[in-house]
Amino acid sequence: MPSTLPSDAARATRSYLRTADRLLPGGVIACAVGGSLALGCYRPGRSDIDVVAVIADEWAARADLVRRLRLLRLSQIPRLALRAGRGKGVSACCNTVFIGESDVGRPVGAISPIASHVGEIFESGTGFDVNPVVWKELVDGGITIRGRSIDRWGLDPEPDSLLPWIRANLRSYWAPLAEQLHTRPRSAVPVLPARRGLSAGAVKWCVLGPARMHHTLLTGKIIGKERAGVHMLEAFPQHAPIAEVALAEVRGARIPSSPSRQERRALTAAAMDDVLTDALGYRGSHPDDCED
Repeated sequence: MPSTLPSDAARATRSYLRTADRLLPGGVIACAVGGSLALGCYRPGRSDIDVVAVIADEWAARADLVRRLRLLRLSQIPRLALRAGRGKGVSACCNTVFIGESDVGRPVGAISPIASHVGEIFESGTGFDVNPVVWKELVDGGITIRGRSIDRWGLDPEPDSLLPWIRANLRSYWAPLAEQLHTRPRSAVPVLPARRGLSAGAVKWCVLGPARMHHTLLTGKIIGKERAGVHMLEAFPQHAPIAEVALAEVRGARIPSSPSRQERRALTAAAMDDVLTDALGYRGSHPDDCED
């Protein structure tokens, strides 16, 4: 196990791979972590672990593969429940996308994931993390936890597709989410509480997600959530009150009492609108439409 992994992440990935070897003997032949670990912003006791796992070709055609991968996800529940009982939430959870051995060196846009799981969600035949952003994270700072070094995987993050992919994601996911803060549209994005105040966790997700992408559009660099919060303060100082809520949530610090939960919805919507407008020329609903 690489010494660069924090102790809780090292324990979690060791446990995860031991179970993988019981369920799929010889099946997981290579594994690397990206996300906050690759970006150097992992927070023990707060962060998840983003994993890319390579499945041997002889396993990829097995009819029972997806069933076994579902069991692999479920195997984490006892450990996560114990951590939650100790006040550590569900951190150090392995969120994994599985790709086939023959696909590793293909352009990222041409890879068809075998399956993926994030939190309690398991999906077959898809995996959001197979995208130019995550592949760039892996190429720039990914940490190998099984198999040959990540720099020998031959990953192709398709650099020319990075910024177009980000713009498309801002339009398809983040813009509808911003609209959901103003109204109650029927959409495929996660449902936010309707006409109520927002939790600090929801603020963190809604404000810092677009801010990370805005930063990458400007610089070409991938950053973590805390750096995205700093970017919000620097690039959009008019939204400092809501950015400070998001930053406090990332840092595990005391959440500012102002703005109140009831005020956060309108402020979050306004912040998202300004980030999207600057990135895309987006114009959403007027913030006054999102009264609590």
